[in-house]
Amino acid sequence: MCATQRCWFAVETKPRSEKRVLDHLRHPEITTFLPEFRVQRRHGSRRWQALEPLFPGYLFARFRLESDIVDKVRWTPGVRRLLGDGENPTAVPDDVIDYLLERIGESGYVATDVGMVAGTKVRFRNGPFALLEGIIERRASRSDRVRVLLQILNAAVPVEVGVAELETA
Repeated sequence: MCATQRCWFAVETKPRSEKRVLDHLRHPEITTFLPEFRVQRRHGSRRWQALEPLFPGYLFARFRLESDIVDKVRWTPGVRRLLGDGENPTAVPDDVIDYLLERIGESGYVATDVGMVAGTKVRFRNGPFALLEGIIERRASRSDRVRVLLQILNAAVPVEVGVAELETA
């Protein structure tokens, strides 16, 4: 299928080389996509917002499985490998990429806090509260954090967590 039409593939990069790989992969037969999200940075009293890759060390490239194009991607400076079965890269389903593209707002980055408003039922993805559910009470002091009420032992316990650690239940 990907030999005749263009498919999306995951490209693993060397650490912090995603943007360099994007620059090197400029080619008419290759479309690239690096989903990013906004994070708050702080150094002392100075605060700013920065964009970071949603999947550090990975980006997506769309191309046909032709040996010259695959070789160009594999041998691009900063590329570690194409994810696959060892011989051939494995295609990423179009609906995964479409989902990520839908989450990109006018600002050009993936909105990680979509639907994270007070009263929303959420589930923890990982960490000590993995798979537990709670309700968002309010936004926390930092813009990338929320306060979640967990029902533990018949008591509502407030927990402050990063939005990225939650998913809507």
